[in-house]
Amino acid sequence: MKTRRNMILVAAERDLRLLVADGSDEPIKELRHVRAADLDRAASDGLRLGRFPKLIADFVESEWRKGGYDRLTLVAGAQMLRDMRQELPDRLRDRIAAVLDREMIDRPLRDIAGQLRAVHAI
Repeated sequence: MKTRRNMILVAAERDLRLLVADGSDEPIKELRHVRAADLDRAASDGLRLGRFPKLIADFVESEWRKGGYDRLTLVAGAQMLRDMRQELPDRLRDRIAAVLDREMIDRPLRDIAGQLRAVHAI
């Protein structure tokens, strides 16, 4: 049986952590921690920090194409979740398997993993 590869996006107002879970028994790994200012500088269309959810959506779409993911999990506060969902393209919005409405950007990886397991997101 094929293991599901889960991209986990932990976001806050000015930070983004990209995590991956390769099956429920495997530990979660952090692939990248990105600051909004870094994404903003890399944006070719001059987006400003106020458009961070759009920058996140573009970044996630790019990473999704690289990684062979099956599922997408979103972890953020309520407003950021709404903003990210609105900006994600339909093909990624359809892949959202779980949503965790919590600010966890500064939490250790083991805490994030524990919360995700508690709600059966991984």
